[in-house]
Amino acid sequence: MNSNVENLPPHIIRLVYKEVTTLTADPPDGIKVFPNEEDLTDLQVTIEGPEGTPYAGGLFRMKLLLGKDFPASPPKGYFLTKIFHPNVGANGEICVNVLKRDWTAELGIRHVLLGTWVRALVWEDPTCRGATGPVSHNY
Repeated sequence: MNSNVENLPPHIIRLVYKEVTTLTADPPDGIKVFPNEEDLTDLQVTIEGPEGTPYAGGLFRMKLLLGKDFPASPPKGYFLTKIFHPNVGANGEICVNVLKRDWTAELGIRHVLLGTWVRALVWEDPTCRGATGPVSHNY
């Protein structure tokens, strides 16, 4: 099994398991979480495109990867569905503040998912130069 679970302390594994179980049973509106049964650090997610945005009516797949330093370090977020967006890199990497400079260990997975849904798909800050690459000149 290729997983970061064995690198996480037992209390963090319990914390992640509890939060993932809660997110699966009671997900935020427009978001569904599909845990990887073999690797708790690899979360598959679907996000509905928010109304009033160019993504309305769309269903977007993404994944969150929890590293061995989680929750001290933020998870990595990637869209698996191709999406043209200034905060999403060519490889699908999501560049929003909650996954970068605004991260704190107290934030949970739910916060990350809501931050991605609201900020990434509503174009909170279209100036994340690390993600935008060739489209950044438009903003």
